[in-house]
Amino acid sequence: MDRILCFIIYIIVALAKLAKPLSRLGIGSYDEWEPGKKLKVLLVGYNGARNTGSDVRVVAIARQVKELFGEENVKITVMTLNRKTLKGYFDSDVELLKFSSLFPIPLLKACSSHHVAILCEGSTLKSTFANALSLFLCEAAGVMASQHKPCIAYGSEIGQMEPFMEKAAKKLCKDAYFITRTEGSYENLKRLGLKGHAGTDAAWIYDGTIGNEKIEEMLKKQGWDGQKPLLGIAVINPFYWPVRASLGKWIKGLITGNLKGQYDKWYFFSDSPKRRQAYKHYIKEIASGANSFLKDNDYFPVLIGMERLDKKACEELSNLLNVKGAMFLSGNNSADIMTGILHKLDLLVTSRYHASVLSMEGACPIISVSMDERLDGIMKELSYEDKYLFHTTDRNLGTELAGALEDARDNMKAVSCHIADTLPVYKEKLNDMGIFMKKYMERALV
Repeated sequence: MDRILCFIIYIIVALAKLAKPLSRLGIGSYDEWEPGKKLKVLLVGYNGARNTGSDVRVVAIARQVKELFGEENVKITVMTLNRKTLKGYFDSDVELLKFSSLFPIPLLKACSSHHVAILCEGSTLKSTFANALSLFLCEAAGVMASQHKPCIAYGSEIGQMEPFMEKAAKKLCKDAYFITRTEGSYENLKRLGLKGHAGTDAAWIYDGTIGNEKIEEMLKKQGWDGQKPLLGIAVINPFYWPVRASLGKWIKGLITGNLKGQYDKWYFFSDSPKRRQAYKHYIKEIASGANSFLKDNDYFPVLIGMERLDKKACEELSNLLNVKGAMFLSGNNSADIMTGILHKLDLLVTSRYHASVLSMEGACPIISVSMDERLDGIMKELSYEDKYLFHTTDRNLGTELAGALEDARDNMKAVSCHIADTLPVYKEKLNDMGIFMKKYMERALV
């Protein structure tokens, strides 16, 4: 199915060249920039699904674009799976354009009616989560290239891809420009023969709008005494992924009424006895490490679901903890609230990349339990890969995690100072990225 989708996208990208002449015949819409026009910017990403990281990225990028070009000179459109979940993040002048997993034609129309496209999704070219997501972004890059319009991927991760996906990326993204968020991603980009340079993630400048007093009030409603230090734990199901398309499974599910494991339409999470056992090991080991630490340290645990899909993992972990704590889920809370919670923490254990990024504003020591190169990269940049970086499949994860928590507690001042000193470096990189993006677009539009 992913290969069929890829073939369809090849056809659409080829046909994208016809958008301009067809619009002159009154068929479809097409627009290109001319001096004196507002610049129509399309932000393409996985938004509106209550993924805190994806949402804060697109909000931060929209704000930066307005600052760089002048609010009066740009018209921004954000593609979203759900207008309602994103509506409160933007001013009324930002258009929210709904799309779904049936995206090829709507994406063609969106690209055709805009002057530039920014690929906002962090996991841009990788097969870890879903080939369909990367193909969505590849289509945007391909359509913009066919119409001789600029496309830039902003703070992108370039990871391992299946062979047919590598071929698609090389073909469809050859004219796009990538600013990667890690050096490792830049090396992968060069291996693909694509253009770009190393930068950082787009979320560093997102600081939220919820005050500390409001966050404290929300924590107290869930049992915090206002004094105990806070231990944040952001868990996931690392073994759900990748999501794959299966028409057979979908049709069978419709007939039997059993659509277990469905993500959307004919897309299903990965599942097998081995994966279920691996997840069971992961969640039990996280609980074991946390319980060992909480036994000797009077911390208040705060479970953090950065994506709506993390709810089940948070609930299962909560049932395994010996100390009752609070739970904040992105399905119920805005990105501002999730960010405010992360700023308030004293220690963080995370399998979510953007939980680490957003927590750094509060100089919170981070212990990562990684499933891929994203957390590996940030811990290496902080020079903590030997002390505070673990992986979801580690055999002795619980014991190692407990030891790392003790170490982070004992060295909290030094670790916090190091993070506080590093944060401005990331923000300066993002500022430089913005300056480059503006110049790149201006040159491309001439």
